[in-house]
Amino acid sequence: MFYNKTKKTAICRLKTAENVYNNLAKDANDTAMELYQTRKSAALAIDRIEKYINSLANTPKEFIKEISEVKVSIKEFNEAVRIEKQNNSDNIKGATIATGGTVAGGLIASLGPTAAMAIATTFGTASTGTAIASLSGAAATNAALAWLGGGTLVAGGGGMAAGNAFLALAGPVGWSIAGALALGGGIFAAYKNKKAAEEAQKIAIEIENHISKLRPKFNKLKHLNTETTKLKSALDISLMVNTYPKDYLMFSQEQKETLAALINNARSMGKLINERVS
Repeated sequence: MFYNKTKKTAICRLKTAENVYNNLAKDANDTAMELYQTRKSAALAIDRIEKYINSLANTPKEFIKEISEVKVSIKEFNEAVRIEKQNNSDNIKGATIATGGTVAGGLIASLGPTAAMAIATTFGTASTGTAIASLSGAAATNAALAWLGGGTLVAGGGGMAAGNAFLALAGPVGWSIAGALALGGGIFAAYKNKKAAEEAQKIAIEIENHISKLRPKFNKLKHLNTETTKLKSALDISLMVNTYPKDYLMFSQEQKETLAALINNARSMGKLINERVS
């Protein structure tokens, strides 16, 4: 049959591209979630450092000032964590989102607040443009998803254009590609061989373009996750709390240098928490 071999070759290419994309997207999504959890742990460590410094007698004022500045710098991240906790406790899986297709909107919403915030704080813009800290429930989730940098999530707003970071990491490639990827049947079964080959080829090329855009993002994400995890281990104050004097004036020179290094590490962590993958 005319174009039968061409059709099979095109569909094979499409299947391969889809598998590569979905595996890469899953790895990236898992890494983004891991990074988010590490960042939350680091934010708590910074809280403990602040309390420890404030508990010391005769703490240098510059230390108090520096750790306070770090807390201010990660305020937006802490707001995201607060919204995640609130929405999880309310058992809210997401807002009603119109993205040009009810199926896509439902799938995005089903991710839940933790995944949404993990992706938002990894790939989102520096600011929501909305005071999300004052929102709650579905409105907060909707605002958080808007944080992804795509703009408004109303129909026609273009907030979830195919191929953006959120859809690239949210799940199967079919969520972000117009039309169903009914491999081995469905839309391709309804087409004659030539038309099916053209359509499969067209979608395969689109997916391959997504792969080429996602791969460098994933590499940067892995590096960011590694650096954050490594620095997080340097924020442990257990030894200081349990063995150091309660008065800074009684610190040895080595202890003073260790505390100063801790402050520097907290400052560096503040920058890492705010770093986005673009």
